[in-house]
Amino acid sequence: MRNFIIFISIVIFSTGCSRTTAFDFFKMDDNYERAVDNLQTATLVKSFETQAILSTVYLNRVYPEKYKDGEYFFVSLYLRDDIRLYFKTGINNKKYTFTLNGNKPLEAKELKTDDELRLSMPITNEWNRYYLVKFKSQNGKKLNLLLENDETDSVEIDY
Repeated sequence: MRNFIIFISIVIFSTGCSRTTAFDFFKMDDNYERAVDNLQTATLVKSFETQAILSTVYLNRVYPEKYKDGEYFFVSLYLRDDIRLYFKTGINNKKYTFTLNGNKPLEAKELKTDDELRLSMPITNEWNRYYLVKFKSQNGKKLNLLLENDETDSVEIDY
């Protein structure tokens, strides 16, 4: 009899369980899912201190109909030096070099807080600076983003 009561209790409690999960309430659109899929991050460390954090999204894969005339990246960049400086240098910091397959960017536009592209990307925090960066077209080559510091080391992100 005791086993029967335990069995019935388990059956009653398990039938009350929901078949939905928390993820069912958060539906991402296709572009956001592609952005998350193309997000890559690299960290530059010196003496156990983070010097730079580079996060990128390859926009040609996220919005193929929009970005056709070059290689476009959404770049989120944290530089430790920028915290101490009054004039934030970001991607134009003289100590750092940012290249794609050895080529410097054709243009790097800093994005404002309310920029539509910035709001649609899966990277947000108050310490980073955000950019839309364009490089010349690489015609199907493997893409190698490189952030180098003249004092420490470098980090690479491959697409």
